[in-house]
Amino acid sequence: MFKKSTLALAIALASSNSFAQVQELETTKVKGETKENQEVISSLKIEENMVNNLDDLVRDIPGVVIKAADGRWGGTGFNIRGVADDRIAVSIDGIEQGESLQYEGGQAYGYFKGGRNGLELETVKQVSITKGADSVISGSGALGGSVRFVTKDADDFLNDSGDDTAAKLSASYDSASETAMGSIAAAGRFGGFEALLIGTKRKGHETENHTAGADIDGSGRERPDPQDIDQDNIFLKINYDFSANNTLGFIVEDRTVETETDARSYNGPWYVGRIGDDTSERQRIGIFQKANMDAGLFDRIEWSIDRQNVDFEAKTHQSVTFYGGLTPRVDTRTFDQELTQFKFDFNKRIKSGNIEHDIFYGFAYSDKEVDNEETRVQTRAGQDPAFTTRQALVPHSEITSYNFFVLDRISLSDDTKLEVGLRYDDYEYDATPSEFFQDNLGGNSLGKQDFNFFSGALGLTQKIGDNSKIIAKIGRAFKAPTVEQLYTRSGSEDNWSTGPNPDLDVETATNYELTFETKTEGARFAVTGFFNKYQDFIETRPLGSRINELGEVDEYNIPVNVSDADTKGLELEASFDLNKTLGAPEGLSAFFNSAYIDGEQDNGDPLTSVQPFSSKLGISYANETWGVNSTLTYTAAKDAGDAYSTNSEGERVERDYLSNSAAVLDITAFYKVTEQLTLRAGVFNVTDKEYYIWDSIRFVGRDDLRPGIGVQGSGITRYTEPGRNFTIRADFKF
Repeated sequence: MFKKSTLALAIALASSNSFAQVQELETTKVKGETKENQEVISSLKIEENMVNNLDDLVRDIPGVVIKAADGRWGGTGFNIRGVADDRIAVSIDGIEQGESLQYEGGQAYGYFKGGRNGLELETVKQVSITKGADSVISGSGALGGSVRFVTKDADDFLNDSGDDTAAKLSASYDSASETAMGSIAAAGRFGGFEALLIGTKRKGHETENHTAGADIDGSGRERPDPQDIDQDNIFLKINYDFSANNTLGFIVEDRTVETETDARSYNGPWYVGRIGDDTSERQRIGIFQKANMDAGLFDRIEWSIDRQNVDFEAKTHQSVTFYGGLTPRVDTRTFDQELTQFKFDFNKRIKSGNIEHDIFYGFAYSDKEVDNEETRVQTRAGQDPAFTTRQALVPHSEITSYNFFVLDRISLSDDTKLEVGLRYDDYEYDATPSEFFQDNLGGNSLGKQDFNFFSGALGLTQKIGDNSKIIAKIGRAFKAPTVEQLYTRSGSEDNWSTGPNPDLDVETATNYELTFETKTEGARFAVTGFFNKYQDFIETRPLGSRINELGEVDEYNIPVNVSDADTKGLELEASFDLNKTLGAPEGLSAFFNSAYIDGEQDNGDPLTSVQPFSSKLGISYANETWGVNSTLTYTAAKDAGDAYSTNSEGERVERDYLSNSAAVLDITAFYKVTEQLTLRAGVFNVTDKEYYIWDSIRFVGRDDLRPGIGVQGSGITRYTEPGRNFTIRADFKF
């Protein structure tokens, strides 16, 4: 919750004369962060596509997928043009989301993996996805791009003015995971007050694979591990309008996901009866103000103060066989991130002759605390239960950061637009030992680390004739190291398997992008070529050895800035109103898009996070009452030449499994029963194709010593995508 000083500052800002005496200016919709060459998904599109999760959200966007993790934790973030995890910046209403805890040295054992967190899509008004370096707007992490979510307002449900009330009931069912969703939204306006309350419940199971194969334990299991997943989300936003151009708001959100996993693929010679009992929570409370005013230095100001808690708890119940017989054990691992953020954004429009400047500038300060705790309760035969505190993966850490940015969108003429941006970020880390993390190494392995970076953006949009334009962009971005990369360690003082590296530097990216776009009355076509240069990627590598107290050579891994990488590619997008272009019946339209990406590391190895070539062809018909849409998605097979690595001996290491090519047909439809009631239905993978997504299997190998990730026999089939499945949805507004 907020400290008193935080609330006092917010109240003082809201009540000061500079905000109370706002001049009545002409209301202008300021798009702020929206810009050229950006993928924007509206709440209506989320409903139309019957989006149940983040995988569904990006399925029609070329070059973007969700990076899969494991059955207990779901995806760890977005993969944009072959760059994934914390190298993609994710925010909700401008609030950065949690960093991941990858646990590279032991993730295969399936105990813990802290993801990037998620959100309830029923609360989302708009999603903006930027491909390529985007740090001027999104800060640290936007190497490969950014994903920015904006939540709904009461205005999205109410009439434009006057006292009003509205409500919306939504329900859906997804057969692939047997997930049922129910949501109710209630909005009202009374005088200057507006309020929106959205409550959502989702309850389901594991996502099925293509074929229900062998229902056995161990690495040969051909079905996903059984799961029960229960999600609850409460979202409240209250506004008070001092005037039409001055709004003070308050927001509260509470999201909880409880997952119970019968981890049967782990049962075997080491573990018996493993059950995962996991909880993921996100709480947010914030206050904000948006005002148009004639203040000389700005025409519009938006400020916000937010507090966000992101908490993961993984509790693993099982029996181990290490001590002869079965020994019951309960391991509990937590990863908590508490963020307080102050953010101020300003907008000023200036006209000098025929040149117009739309200037956005601002600053932000954040303070984040990270905690990781590990405990074990174990009961050996003939002994009382023993409770032990185990070495955490990371110490208690505090990260303070501040940034300043300015972005000028310049209209040189009706045909020529220029964009120039600059940002400065400073990050300071301070780690301290605790009950759960002992500073056994001493020296400078803990303590303060500081990183700073200047980001830049330069863009030019030039019209060619009446219907075409060229968009050129150059972006410079960075990612500060995560707490795990700076401080992680595992093992004992004399036998480290993973050690920290206090000498890390930031990862950087430079993005070059060129787009040609042309529009006619009934068609749009765009082609984008891009080249990204990434430097100082942080990788975990065996860099050396040391002699322990017993005189033995002890090799261990540490994260280092050792890897550079390049990605390049081509994206095509086209859409057609077939009535205007071919004289087809009104309401008939089509679209096509495709993405080709190639990536290479500095040693010549391929960047294996790059996705295979994909393309989509869609045809739809819609009128005011009903509509139907069909989409055919083709994904090429992953080639072995794009999926190998080179080990420390210089030997080429091939991947055990590669994804296959697939053409998948999806059909969706809607019917507007009344002005208030809309029904939707979709059948996905209509032809029941058996296929794999590359990001779901690229870490899977034939290694029984890595239970759950290693597979034997036909165990790889548990990673296939669902066969023919369906989704239904109903929305009722009143």
